[in-house]
Amino acid sequence: MHRSILARLIPLLPLAALALGGMTAPAAAGPVYDRVVERGVLNIGIRTDTPPFAYVQDGAPRGFTAELCGMMAGAILATSDLEVLDAKVIPVTAENRFDALKSGEIDLLCGATTANLTRRETMSFTIPTFSTGIGALVAADAPALLLELINGGPAALSANATREGLKGKTLGFQTGTTAETWVAEKVMPQLEGAVLMPVDNHVKGIESVADGTIDLYFADKAILSGLLRGLDNAEGFAVSRATFTSEPYALAIPRGDEDLRLVMDRALSHIYRSGAIYRLYERYFGKPGTIERVFYSAVALPE
Repeated sequence: MHRSILARLIPLLPLAALALGGMTAPAAAGPVYDRVVERGVLNIGIRTDTPPFAYVQDGAPRGFTAELCGMMAGAILATSDLEVLDAKVIPVTAENRFDALKSGEIDLLCGATTANLTRRETMSFTIPTFSTGIGALVAADAPALLLELINGGPAALSANATREGLKGKTLGFQTGTTAETWVAEKVMPQLEGAVLMPVDNHVKGIESVADGTIDLYFADKAILSGLLRGLDNAEGFAVSRATFTSEPYALAIPRGDEDLRLVMDRALSHIYRSGAIYRLYERYFGKPGTIERVFYSAVALPE
């Protein structure tokens, strides 16, 4: 169901207004930016199944990325002659999110979206908004060798031990994610007798680990950690300490509108340099450390 909300519904929008002070409209607005301003509505595609990045609570979008997207609505409002910009929230899934973006059903994709070169062939991305990597979830009482492998113990350095530990195991992932591609192309060719099991959503993946249907469930580690924080039986699972890939998240927009991307990149850079990003980060992940501060300082673009 589509929900229509005012952009100011996002809790950090007043804070964003301070961070975005002085922003001006692009010299020559692009087609998507023009379309949004003309109708006075920003269609935001929200993943509802990726806490703490994007989810729905009490009928409203919440999450780290959802709030950043509220700030992007504020950036468009600040650079246009509009007095009010309505934000229409359109729930999307891992499977249909990119089709919705390409078809023009949504103007901005918010969730947990890895920016990679393959995806850039058909869409555009802002500067990075978060950095994570694919991790693995197993049952807390999984075999010792399996636990050692996902936690980077000595066995993880041995190709033979890895093949032995994963031999005959069932590997799960959500369809439509980078984990699906990575498991199929990088992991499976090295294994014997392993079975792939795609699932429709992360909750189903976790449930399948709990009931023993899946031995290892692969997904972005930040998503796995976020989902476990909401479970009463979180102690029954173990998440890998290591990450196996680099997954830079970014906001996705339709390809071909450099002006809209400039508005959003400038807004994000202002938010990072002002320190507003750290207050948002702490809301969902705890106090940012040195690594996070270096990351946001590095990806913020200078004027």
